[in-house]
Amino acid sequence: MRYVLLLMMLCIGNVVFAQDDSDLKTIQSVFGKEKKALVTQYMDFKNGSNDPFWSLYDQYESDRRSLSRERLAILQDYSRMYETLDDEAATSLAKRTLSNDLSYDKFYQRYFKKFSKVLGGKNAAKFMQLELYLQNAIKSSILNAIPFIGELEKNRDAYPAQRS
Repeated sequence: MRYVLLLMMLCIGNVVFAQDDSDLKTIQSVFGKEKKALVTQYMDFKNGSNDPFWSLYDQYESDRRSLSRERLAILQDYSRMYETLDDEAATSLAKRTLSNDLSYDKFYQRYFKKFSKVLGGKNAAKFMQLELYLQNAIKSSILNAIPFIGELEKNRDAYPAQRS
C-alpha cells in the first residue's frame, strides 16, 4: 500500500507543475487506475463485485476532479504570483483555498450518505477513511513541496550570494 501511495503522491505532485490540460488528464488517468486498484484491495472487493459501488465511485471521482482542478488552479496561481504576492492577492488566494476546503467537506458529507446507502455505514466509513487518508497525504506532500509566503526571501537574505 505504501508503494502505491508513494506513486500516487509523485503523480499528484507532478499535477501542480502540469503545463497543459493534456498533461493533467494523463496524470489523473494514471492516478485514477492506481487508486481504483488500491480501493479494490482495501475494500476487499472480489472479482469486480459490488457494481453499484463502482458506478457511484466513478461519479464520485468525476465530481472530485472538479474540486481538485480548482485546488490545482489555486496552487498554480500561488506559484505564478509568489514573487509579486501582495496583500490583495494573498487574501484572494486564502479565501479561495478556504472556500475549496469547505466545498470538499460538503462533498465528502454528500457522498458519505450515498456510499452508506450502497455499502452500509461501516463500509462507507471504511471507504471514506481511505479516501481522506489519501487526499490528506497528497495535500501534505504538495504543501511540503511549496514554500511558505516569504520563505524564499528569508533564505535568500540569510545566505546572500558570495562575491569574489
